Amino acid sequence: MQLFYGVPEDIEKWMNLVTQVRWNFPGLETPEALEAHQDTVLRFMGARQAICVKEEKEIVGVMLYSRKHNRICCLAVAPEYRRRGVASMLMDKALADLDKTKEISVSTFRADDAKGVAPRKLYEKYGFVADALIEEFDYPNQKYVLHPAGAERKNRQLAVNRMVCEINSILADVQPSIYLYGSSVLDDFKLGWSDIDILVLTDSPIRKEQAQSLVGLRQAMLADEPGNLYYRSFEGGMLTLAAFLSGASDRVVYWGTSGERITDRYVFDSFCMAELVESGILLYGTDIGNSLHYPAFKELYAAVKHHYETIRQYAQSTGRSLYTFGWLLDIARCVYTIRTGRIIAKTAAAEWALENNLCPDADALQYALRVRRNPLKYKEDKHIFDYAETLAVPIQRFADVLEYELRQAKEIAHGGVDFL
Repeated sequence: MQLFYGVPEDIEKWMNLVTQVRWNFPGLETPEALEAHQDTVLRFMGARQAICVKEEKEIVGVMLYSRKHNRICCLAVAPEYRRRGVASMLMDKALADLDKTKEISVSTFRADDAKGVAPRKLYEKYGFVADALIEEFDYPNQKYVLHPAGAERKNRQLAVNRMVCEINSILADVQPSIYLYGSSVLDDFKLGWSDIDILVLTDSPIRKEQAQSLVGLRQAMLADEPGNLYYRSFEGGMLTLAAFLSGASDRVVYWGTSGERITDRYVFDSFCMAELVESGILLYGTDIGNSLHYPAFKELYAAVKHHYETIRQYAQSTGRSLYTFGWLLDIARCVYTIRTGRIIAKTAAAEWALENNLCPDADALQYALRVRRNPLKYKEDKHIFDYAETLAVPIQRFADVLEYELRQAKEIAHGGVDFL
């Protein structure tokens, strides 16, 4: 068997193979879909992004990949040639052509789909890590990612995957939907500062014994892997979807910065809801996104106002903590939200505020950005902690800017006008 770049002269035999296995590929069910796919294959052939394995003159395996998107787009092997190394030949060539210094992605079937056993095993052999649950052509799939060597995100995703597995093992009979949102999704996660924000919504109430198991889960996983900093970073709530939507009392498991507990209500502010609706990733279960709605501007305004009041109350003096710099980032994000009606990552918000000369003490915000980008670098830096103690005045001066923005937007918020 030999590997070749596909050429237009191969198209008939290529499509014969695709037609033979199309039952395994959602979106290829009709003659029209096959014709459109043929046009796609020809375009990929023209870009030398279509490869095939031939046994004598017969095509026994095919693959399309995109250098622009660093993505494996399609992989098919004739049934009688499976488990004979054909898929590995195609993978080796594609990965040699794609950029391994960046994430390489592929989508395949989910873990509970029998069609996913072989391809998931193949991708995992090459180091791909299971990622978000997605749908393609109205069929449930899952994204897999090959991370660059040494990438922080790979270790984080492995921790997320294990956490999801443990949560589901506890809550399987109440049908959880598990979401990831916040800095992990907004490409702004910084180990040593950020949280891994999850939301678990169940179909049925969480039982007492399940809640007790969940309360101790973070500590149990950390005890198993004491050096894994990610497990202590998980935060979020677990409750029924009905209670989440209505605000009704429920048995709620809460994981926060200061600890974990079983309570009867869960407060999910408008910032979190906006992040969840706009960019949340389904990690497990049924997607309930259609039940959620992006907050109206008056709701975002109220959340910003609450942040503003908290800053005025608690940031009149500052201590020796890296998190002190977070006040400046929070203000930048609040100003952005008031001006645009959207949510942005904290790092991006600070960069935006500096570009627009919004912070009266730009040096302080630059310092905050430096710490935010690499908190582990500064966790033992005495100079940084000394500087943190001096930030009360810059924080309050930046809060003055936020106060002005709130006054300007007050008419929109209270006039019933939807800003979006």
